[in-house]
Amino acid sequence: MAKLTNQNLIHNSLLVRPHPFRNEGPKGYMLRLAEANWMPLKELRNVGLIYEYQTLVIEALLPAKELYQELHLSVEYYSTLLYRKERVWNHKIPRFCPECLAEDAFWRAEWELFFYDACATHRTWLIDQCTSCGKTLTWDRDSIVRCKCGADLRTELANACPDNVTELSKILRIKLNRIDSDNLIAAPLSKTDIEQTQRIIRYLGTYMYESADKNPLKVKQVALMSRSWTITSLAAEFLTYWPDAFYNALTKIQSKSAVADKPTFNKVFGHAYHYLYRGLKGPAFEEMRGAFEIWLSQSWRGGLAKRNKRLTAFVVDRATWIPGNLACDILGISSQRLKFLIREGAIEGECYITEKEREHIMVKRESLEVVKQNLSGEIDMTTARTLLGLGKKRTQQLLRLIFPEARKSGTSSSSPWTVSRFDVNKLLEINAKTPKVCIPDEDCVSLAHILRYWAWTAKDIANLVNAIRTEELIPVNVLEGVSGISAWVFPEKVLKAWRETLLKGLGVWLTITQTAKVLGIHEQAAYDIVNLHLLKSELLHGQPHGLPRDS
Repeated sequence: MAKLTNQNLIHNSLLVRPHPFRNEGPKGYMLRLAEANWMPLKELRNVGLIYEYQTLVIEALLPAKELYQELHLSVEYYSTLLYRKERVWNHKIPRFCPECLAEDAFWRAEWELFFYDACATHRTWLIDQCTSCGKTLTWDRDSIVRCKCGADLRTELANACPDNVTELSKILRIKLNRIDSDNLIAAPLSKTDIEQTQRIIRYLGTYMYESADKNPLKVKQVALMSRSWTITSLAAEFLTYWPDAFYNALTKIQSKSAVADKPTFNKVFGHAYHYLYRGLKGPAFEEMRGAFEIWLSQSWRGGLAKRNKRLTAFVVDRATWIPGNLACDILGISSQRLKFLIREGAIEGECYITEKEREHIMVKRESLEVVKQNLSGEIDMTTARTLLGLGKKRTQQLLRLIFPEARKSGTSSSSPWTVSRFDVNKLLEINAKTPKVCIPDEDCVSLAHILRYWAWTAKDIANLVNAIRTEELIPVNVLEGVSGISAWVFPEKVLKAWRETLLKGLGVWLTITQTAKVLGIHEQAAYDIVNLHLLKSELLHGQPHGLPRDS
């Protein structure tokens, strides 16, 4: 800091030299000093007198340091703060508490702070306007206790203010006087100094307002009580109910933004996000950023990328809302199936269309656990046939053929059959990735039509389903309005040719007997080759073994 001491002071320029009080503000003391010497405040600077520790010592405006050490420390601290952190002080428009001024006629240091809007002692709003003349107070007046119009400021009537604003003023007074506050002040102000505390107040009172401007930190005439009290009132509300009030405000801002495409921090929070990491950086604000990141992990509905170096791994790994591709990996399903489950309400998720017309899906992580259990669990035959779009009798015929691992849920003969939900979903995923039509083409036929009108056996239908599983056949369409596998649509000629080939034993899979004939060996030898795993084989639905024809 540059030395501000004027070594050429005229020591005889002052007739009266009152000492400052330990908690007297710099501007207030200079006005009281000017009043005692019957001179305007601006005249003090003209003669080289400023509120600077060494200057006050040279001018004999401080008592002996040995006797009043605390006063010297206080004045030296205020002096340093005055020139090193000028933004802390509200020296544009004076404000005061009339009850405090009536008790002791000097200007308190905390009254000269930005956002110190309430008297922490009398729990009333400070005053910056004279009721006699109706004008805002100025420092260009003759008396510390009188307005420029001559009205006695001690007779003003102050109004009671909310308790949370009073508590905020207490915090500012503690921060200004550097009182040990480890047990007095909670997050997010436990690690901040006076200037950092004011920055948090300004941030909470401007950015957290739902209709905040693009850059709300630039508040016009913030020195006025009429502008300042709205900021401190909102900030005090957040600090009183921290962090829940902060979380609720972030949620409201996110909901109000209602972006049509993929939400991003810029679109939802704008400068409020950037200022949190640029303007409020450093250890003193880590409680503030930590609360924001906890909210992100619990409530943010946009994407969280690990390449975002600002966000900790805690946020990304524990985010409540996760991208759709990650949800697909967790559940082991396709994106089409995921969108179907979202539409059905089984999973809580949201879909967005980005500016580049790309679809983006966000899913709530906790909703995946229930679905995951259902996908890997078992369902009864009634639920299975509803999902597959089959009748009761047809399901009884096909159940063991399509799902060989189906089992009874109990030991009794009357116990219901259950099948794997995962196996059912694998068939339903085919519907999700197949184009829908209202009416099949003339040369096409749906499985629902085959089940009703064609003389296919249950084994024929099972073979068709297995051919779909192995992608030997692929439905060209899905019939809209028909549920489950009954909606599959195939070209009629292709379907009949496939069945004819299957009946001749020339399908993709061969039985042990057919394999023995092809290889020209005994059937027992074919069994031995299969048991030695020299040929690829599978236990097909309703058949002993099956071998791929090309093996």
